[in-house]
Amino acid sequence: MTLRDYVKIFRQRWWVIVVCALVGGGVMFVITPAKASDQAPTRSYTATATLLVGSVEGGGGASMPLGRIALYVTTGEVPVRAAQQLGFEDDPAVLAQQISVSQDPAAAALTISAKNSNAQVAADRANVFAQTTVDYFNELGSGTTLTVLQAATPIADSPGGAVIPPNRALRTGLGVLVGLLLGLGVAIVVDHLDARLRTRDEIHEATDLPVIAEIPKLPRAERQAQSIVVGQSPLSVYADGYRAARSALLHAPTIPINTEPPARSGTGGTFGSWEADDTYGPVTATDAAPGGSVVMITSALAGEGKTTSAANIAASFAETGKRVLVIDADLRSPNLHELFDVPQGAGVSDFLSQPKAISLSTLVRPTSIEGVGIVTAGTQLEHPASLTSRMEPLIQAARKLADIIVVDSSPILGASDGFDIIPLVDSVLLVVRSGRLTAVAAQRVAELLKRFQVPVAGIVMVAVPAIASDGYGYGYGYGYGYGDSKKRRGKKTSQTASAQAAEPDLMAQITEPAPEAAASQSRGPRRNARRAVGQNQDA
Repeated sequence: MTLRDYVKIFRQRWWVIVVCALVGGGVMFVITPAKASDQAPTRSYTATATLLVGSVEGGGGASMPLGRIALYVTTGEVPVRAAQQLGFEDDPAVLAQQISVSQDPAAAALTISAKNSNAQVAADRANVFAQTTVDYFNELGSGTTLTVLQAATPIADSPGGAVIPPNRALRTGLGVLVGLLLGLGVAIVVDHLDARLRTRDEIHEATDLPVIAEIPKLPRAERQAQSIVVGQSPLSVYADGYRAARSALLHAPTIPINTEPPARSGTGGTFGSWEADDTYGPVTATDAAPGGSVVMITSALAGEGKTTSAANIAASFAETGKRVLVIDADLRSPNLHELFDVPQGAGVSDFLSQPKAISLSTLVRPTSIEGVGIVTAGTQLEHPASLTSRMEPLIQAARKLADIIVVDSSPILGASDGFDIIPLVDSVLLVVRSGRLTAVAAQRVAELLKRFQVPVAGIVMVAVPAIASDGYGYGYGYGYGYGDSKKRRGKKTSQTASAQAAEPDLMAQITEPAPEAAASQSRGPRRNARRAVGQNQDA
């Protein structure tokens, strides 16, 4: 992985890092006392007694080697006597293991050391072992004399390694730092375990399909309102994203988007009235002439935003002056009519139940978007799978009613209904929500679409997290004043006010003609009158 990959992971999993840092700091804050002691707690004490080794005759050297004397200190009779004096009830050998003896041949001296967390215990053990050794050798009569040069005094051991500061603020900061480092590691592990696709490159790599448009994540208020942003907020970056999908469909070589409206006989109707015309339907696949192009909007799973995308793409097509017909073919969960504020009624399911008795044009309802009509899912939705298998007459009839037909189908991996519609359309548009689809599901969808050999225009990626940027792309800082800073907006406001103040003078100059223009205008009627008189005389 490159540095950019790690940065991307940390940006996506920033909440994991923040939580770990806060937990680390909070735990350290709780376990640290508010008032720290002035001195750091001592872990252990060491007491050392020093013995000088000599001979009875006062010669210059010891008759017994220092190594053997050290051996007598930790084995044999000396530990037994020392254990009795100290009241040590366990094996004397265990007590001897807590004593260390070192030799200094140059000085003919031995040092006996004891270490314990209690200072008095360490001093007592060292002094008892030293005195017991001296008494033992005096009784032994080996010609070697031992003298206690210095009794043991406990000395606190200095702690080694890193020392944790006793101050609560410093410890809390240290806990935050440790939690931050732990959070970075957890973020990397979670990213490897999480197989959901969040970026354009990940979706393209999993599906091998181009991402033709990226729609930023809508604010919560607009998501709850369920509005069509292309019609409600035409200058927003969200509407521009759907226009990018429309442009990709218009210029895609795989879908024949007609530049001329479908040929119609009779008076027909507009999307404002949708007057019934029996010429339009019902029709069958044999006598249907080529007409409008059909685009199917689908997704892999439910809740990825395909219905919202279908409504906005239809509205963006209507902006170009084309007649657009939206068909709600998701008979299992029909809610496209709610976006267009159209009540549910007779529609797709009713037409498919009686295709020869109902004209499709009578089922089309106008919407709040000019140039867009809708055929709702209908009222007979008991067996949606059996109904979608008979969609061919409806699609052929729809081709004669509009230039663009947008079909909102059921999710591919959620139901089999969409598989009956795919062979009837000209192109398929796949909607993928960022952070919802897994790599396995994406590969499965791509595999199923390739089996039908239907041109797939690409993928519309919705709910893309916005990235702060001042340039093009999805930093959303370009166009329509959405990326202006407060200073620039203030400047624009002052310029607008100045322009409005100067507007009356400018309008006066425009409406009040100059003397030459006034004279020319006054001569105009007389010239026209003379021309009319001349024409009458010629007649």
